[in-house]
Formats: sequence, C-alpha cells, structure tokens
Amino acid sequence: MINKSGDFEICKEHLSRVSRTFALNIRVLRGTAHRSLLLAYLLCRIADTIEDDPQLSAAVKVAKLRQYADLFPPPSDHGSMTEPFLADLHFSQNNDDTALVADMGRVFNEFVTLPLPLIASVSAHVREMALGMAALLEEKQGGTIIFLENREELDSYCYYVAGTIGLMITEIFDEASGKIDGTTKEKLLKRSVAFGLGLQITNIAKDFFGDCERGWCYVPRSLFAMEGIDPLTDPFHDHRESYTRVHKQLIRLALQYLDEALQYMLDIPRTLIRYRLFCAWPLFMALETLVKLYGEERLFTGQVIKINRHDVRRIVRSTSIAVLSNQALRLLYSRIRRRIA
Repeated sequence: MINKSGDFEICKEHLSRVSRTFALNIRVLRGTAHRSLLLAYLLCRIADTIEDDPQLSAAVKVAKLRQYADLFPPPSDHGSMTEPFLADLHFSQNNDDTALVADMGRVFNEFVTLPLPLIASVSAHVREMALGMAALLEEKQGGTIIFLENREELDSYCYYVAGTIGLMITEIFDEASGKIDGTTKEKLLKRSVAFGLGLQITNIAKDFFGDCERGWCYVPRSLFAMEGIDPLTDPFHDHRESYTRVHKQLIRLALQYLDEALQYMLDIPRTLIRYRLFCAWPLFMALETLVKLYGEERLFTGQVIKINRHDVRRIVRSTSIAVLSNQALRLLYSRIRRRIA
C-alpha cells in the first residue's frame, strides 16, 4: 500500500516503482531540481504508458495522447480536466505504470506548485512529446508489426520520446541552479537532444525482441534492407549474421550520440557536482549496456541482456570518484567504450 503522508511522498513512491534507474538518479539531486525532475519524469511516463499499452487501439491512443497534451499547462483547478480524462481510459492490465496514471491527479497537485517558469517549460515539452507520439501512431497504425522506415524516422521518434526530455532537463538545471551562464547553457542545449537519443537508442537495442512481440520494430527497416533481409519473412535462425550486423549498426549509432552526451556532462560546471552525477550514471549505464549487447545473439531469442546490480554499484562508485575531473571521466568512458570491437 502507498502511504498517505502527502502527495509528493506518493509521487516519490510511484517513481521508485516505475523506474529504478531514474529513482537512483533523482535521489542525488536536491531542492527545486529534485522536485521538478521527479514530477516531470512522472508526467512523461504517463504519456509513455498510454503509448505502450498493448491492448489500446491506435485510434484510442492517438485521441488520449492529444487529450493529455491539452492538459498542459494545467490550470489551478486541474481536477476538472484530469478526472474526465481518466474516466474513459481503461488499460488492459493493472501494474505500476497504470497505477501512476490512475493517480495522476496527485502528480498535478504537486506540479502546479513549482515555480511558474518551470511549469511553463515542463508543460511545453510534455505537450510536444504527447503530440509527437500521437502523430507517429496515427501515421503508422495498421499492420501486424509497425516499422520505422529509416534513420530519419528513428531520430524523429527518439526526439519526441527522449530528446524533448534532454531539453527539459537542461532548462530545469538552468532555472533551478542559477549558476549556468548563457554560453554554457547554449552548449548544453546544443547536445541535450543527442543525450536523449543516445539513451533511447540504447533501450531500443536492448528491447528489440520485446518490442517486436508487442507489435513495434524501432530498428529502421532500411538497416535490414542493407543486409538483404526482411524481419517479417526472414527468421533469425536462418540469418544470424545478418541480424547481428544490423544490431551492431544500431549500437554504433547509439555510441555516436553517447559520445555527445559525454561532452554534455563535461560542460556542466564542476561546482554542480550533483547535476554531473545525475547525468553520469545513466550515461555510463547505457555504455556498459551496449558493451554487453554488442554481438550478443541471445537477444534475438528473447533472452534479456542487461547490466546487473554489481555493474550499477561499480558505475556509481567509479563516476562518483571521477566526477570533478573531466580528464578522469574521459578516461573512464574511453576505457569502457574500447571494449566494443
């Protein structure tokens, strides 16, 4: 049972249930940055839960995502909008994510108490995310498996679900810290989207089999065509090497974006140690995940390949030691990256 000590405490408990990784990151932050990013993540996760539900039709998802976008920026009496929104939203199963959606009123209760510039910024990016998801679903609905066709469609999808979050994080850092000058903010904004895309494409590489099981293939069809295969008609066991080469191309693309994410983290002033750690942990976890995935054929048989708790503890420890030194962070990153052939 969720305890009833207050809406923000309930929001923290929802976070720990829907994302252990982000719950780890958010604990390193303090004050306005902590509250804002926690609530912003939950608001994004609500949109993601609607898009991911395996039983909702594409038409229903499109309609609900557009309705969700219309909730931002929320009025002070947001209950008059959130309650009707939830009334006809019925998920196929009850889990931690759908429980968060059902409790979205509590998230909004806390969200409207943030400073007005942060409400405006977060609202703009959540709205853009929801509308982008809806547009892609509307365009792609129909067919047994929905494919992204090429690199441009992959980047567009990843922008809406992750690049927008990168921009939002930068704006929250700037507003909450008051210590990021205009030149530094410009540098961070330039690489914010790449940071989001690197993390998202890593997730796509990790979840290839599971995504296909639920009817989506986020690996662009053009990558398969380059290898002369069609994932709809050419089974993995007959084309192992081709599938593995496709997957390696995806990993190399993720690495290009993670290289930019490294520079994003290094551009954060060293006085903002907690902000650096907030970025370092998912960056290095993504890099270690790609190391494990590279050339791993078991991924295509449904086996889950991911870093373990020991890996997470090692990453937290090593980055916490290196966080004040750009040179140490670069060496640590390059040492791990070289393990990918």
